[in-house]
Amino acid sequence: MAKSAKTAEIEITDKVATKFVGDIFEHLEIVDEARNAHRVIVHREREAMNGIYESLAARGVPQKSSRLHIKIAVALKKIEGWIADLEMHERKLAEKLTKAAGDKRQLSLFGDVPKPTLVKSEKPEPKTKRAKKTKEVQTDLVEQAEAATVEASPMH
Repeated sequence: MAKSAKTAEIEITDKVATKFVGDIFEHLEIVDEARNAHRVIVHREREAMNGIYESLAARGVPQKSSRLHIKIAVALKKIEGWIADLEMHERKLAEKLTKAAGDKRQLSLFGDVPKPTLVKSEKPEPKTKRAKKTKEVQTDLVEQAEAATVEASPMH
């Protein structure tokens, strides 16, 4: 892209540059302080969890076993969340696929997660009965189609 003939040179004074750098550094300091504060909180919580693992280890349960148990529990909660996020029809299809695959471990997860409940404002869709094909129904459909073509015709 060619430069415009009337491009004015941008002037940056020492005062503007110094203020810019100073303002950015102020925000960076605040960011670093916040990051360190969160690190302190995270460190404190991890130390508390380590104390809990150690207390169970004092009862004879190796920390490796208790940590593995927690990893599995966290993974199961995550999986339950995935299942709970599914719409009812998606959930039914996922469960059907799991049954077809013969995965009993995965199938057991569907029973553990509560099915989504309807909000009071939502009403379940009523089951529609199939209309019997009678001559009257067919006549009504033909009349409706004729009416629609008359309305859509350019002369009307």
